[in-house]
Amino acid sequence: MGDLPVNLAAHAWTAAHPAGGMRAVAEAAAALAATGVASVVGVVIDTNGSTYRKRGALILLDAAGVRAGALSGGCLEGELERSARAVLADGRAMLAHFDTQGEDDRLFGSGVGCSGEMNVLLMPLPAGEAPLRSALVDACSRSGWLKLVLATARETLGCGEARVGSHLHRFNSDGRASPHAQSFVERVAIALPPPPRVLLLGAGPETRPLAALSRMLGWYVEVVEHRERWSGHADCVGVDHRHGSGPDGLVEIMGARHFDAVLVMNHNYDLDARCLHHLAESSAGYVGLLGPPARRDALLTEIGDIAATQLEPRLYAPVGLRLGGEGPEAIALAIVAQLQHYLTHDAHHD
Repeated sequence: MGDLPVNLAAHAWTAAHPAGGMRAVAEAAAALAATGVASVVGVVIDTNGSTYRKRGALILLDAAGVRAGALSGGCLEGELERSARAVLADGRAMLAHFDTQGEDDRLFGSGVGCSGEMNVLLMPLPAGEAPLRSALVDACSRSGWLKLVLATARETLGCGEARVGSHLHRFNSDGRASPHAQSFVERVAIALPPPPRVLLLGAGPETRPLAALSRMLGWYVEVVEHRERWSGHADCVGVDHRHGSGPDGLVEIMGARHFDAVLVMNHNYDLDARCLHHLAESSAGYVGLLGPPARRDALLTEIGDIAATQLEPRLYAPVGLRLGGEGPEAIALAIVAQLQHYLTHDAHHD
């Protein structure tokens, strides 16, 4: 049985409910360009004091306003939108500075009261060729780190390069391609991790809320499900790809792409045992197992001491934080909460 896409209804919902994070910025930029609309990407290049977002945060705007991302609770976006319109009109990058530290800001400025400073580099993304937009899309689709080098001097502001693996995207201050290598004395270097990818082994009632929450956070979700009875749970909003193979296809699937986390949730003891046996020899840093502790212990005994020893340091079982509540929605929330903590604190430090 081959790989299967998500269904048309899911595609329609996805178009109306975009993802979050870097994925949202990349997808919104690509969607605007496809309709001939230029946009502006903002990157926080430095902060001082208390700010809503930190260095490396992204936002996407066009002439109509914010399209994806947020750099504040809404108090700075008005000025960002005015600056973005200026960038679109002039066709060149600009630096927006926000200072919310003084009493003047409280009385006459944004009134945010965060007592911090933020510098945001706003760079144009032409509707035609735009290397930085290509790099954003590339980083998401290939699950690669996006490494930015951006010029900050007045005469070269917004020029730079974006590297994703061996792919190098060079651009000028107008957002168009630069055919030559550039060297900048005044510059900032920022490395952004790719959106997380989660592999679900098996589908069930919790798949739908789990996938929807993951999409809101900008994660990619793939599901391995070959059973007709359960396939309806896998064809839902937030599932980017469904593999129609069973556990024996795991080696090929995980060899083709990196996954930040793998969740074993077949609702079938034998299938879970086969999956855990394969995962014991994998490099997956997070393996979540659905089910109570007694079932976990039985499965670890089933796969043998060697496999269990290989797996246990990476095994989260029962998967999810103990938040309380019942039903598939509560289970999904508990899993996503634990994954968010893992991805933020552990995944890039293993």
